[in-house]
Amino acid sequence: MDKYLAGCSPYVDVLNYDIDKRVLILQCVNNPDDFIPHTRVVFTRIRSYTEETIDDEFDDSSIDSVIGMHWVRDHTFCIRTEKKEIILDLECDPQSELIALKD
Repeated sequence: MDKYLAGCSPYVDVLNYDIDKRVLILQCVNNPDDFIPHTRVVFTRIRSYTEETIDDEFDDSSIDSVIGMHWVRDHTFCIRTEKKEIILDLECDPQSELIALKD
């Protein structure tokens, strides 16, 4: 997680999978008080995507947060949040980028 979300809180602002483009965007914020976008991780060239809901009774008004993200084996990456677990079969490494903060 430190590799992709270095210096960022684990609180999720955007977690969106575009099935047509086969791209997943994970965007986290600087902190839960300001909720300013801080870091974006982009997963491209996704060969397969599976998602499992972890807690059906999770409060939808609560902020989701990343618990862990790591390579499970070659080409297989796992993202675990408080609400779900996502398994990706990838052709390339995810790319992390700092989002320009507005003054």
